[in-house]
Parts: sequence; C-alpha cells; structure tokens
Amino acid sequence: MAASDTSLDHWINQAIAAHLRPSLSLDDCEQLAALAREAAQGLGVPIVFSLVDASGQQRVFFSMDNALLIAHTLATQKAWTAVALQTATHQLTTRVEPGGDLYGLESGSDLCCVGGGFPCWSGGYLLGGIGVSGGSVEEDMLIARQAMARFSTRHYALAETR
Repeated sequence: MAASDTSLDHWINQAIAAHLRPSLSLDDCEQLAALAREAAQGLGVPIVFSLVDASGQQRVFFSMDNALLIAHTLATQKAWTAVALQTATHQLTTRVEPGGDLYGLESGSDLCCVGGGFPCWSGGYLLGGIGVSGGSVEEDMLIARQAMARFSTRHYALAETR
C-alpha cells in the first residue's frame, strides 16, 4: 500500500469519526430514568425526571404520583440547560446574578439555574443531560447524582464534567 493510500485512509477514518457522535441508547435512557426513580423512592420524594440528548431533544420524561406541578417545567428546563451550557445547573446560580459573567442570560429564556440538572459526559463526549425536580435542590441533586453513579457502576462511566 502506498503512503498516500495510508494517509487517505487515515483522513477518511477521521472524517467518519467526527460525524459518529456517541449517544445514550434508548435502553440507557430508560435505565437512567429507572435509577432516578429508585433513588427518589428511597428518599420518599416524588419527582419529575427529564433526559435530553446532546442536541437538547427530550428522550425520556416521567412524573411520579404527587409530584409538584412546577417540577414538570423545571425538570425539562434543567436537563436542557445542562446540555445547552454543558455544565451542571447549580454551577450557574451565581453566574446569572448581577455582576456574574452570564448576568441577564436567564431572563426571557428556558434556562434553569437551579440545582438538579446535570450533563452526562462519557469519554470526553457529551451524551445528554438529566433534570430532576420535585424535592429540595439538595434532594434533586442527590437523586440525579445517585442515578448517574449507579448507572456508571452497572454499565459505563457517566460524569458531570468532561
């Protein structure tokens, strides 16, 4: 094989890899949802759960019995915000306040800067985001983190950060 053939193959493989983005399968999404539900039941907190893909499109949504009405909106916004800004929503709280580097971003948009939304990273790739709402901010964050940790133990590593 000529050297130019090797470099052409390398270039083609790089181009293909750039367009093949890893993602959460439907089974993965359902597993994360089930693990979040288990964690919420363990704490006695009725939650709403949303999972979006890396493009912000909702893949899974559920609402437990007796979940707060506002939690339906917040869970979806938390998941979308975590993907849109590639960061956990609790890390945005001070950044959107007056004087913060993202001041004004939250007003008039679907962003949610309340804890409970986490991006799902694996191997340096953003796979999606989850949003949990229904308990206190601390409970929502704990439930989301427990679901991601249990998923990581059973399937493959998911992290909050790249």
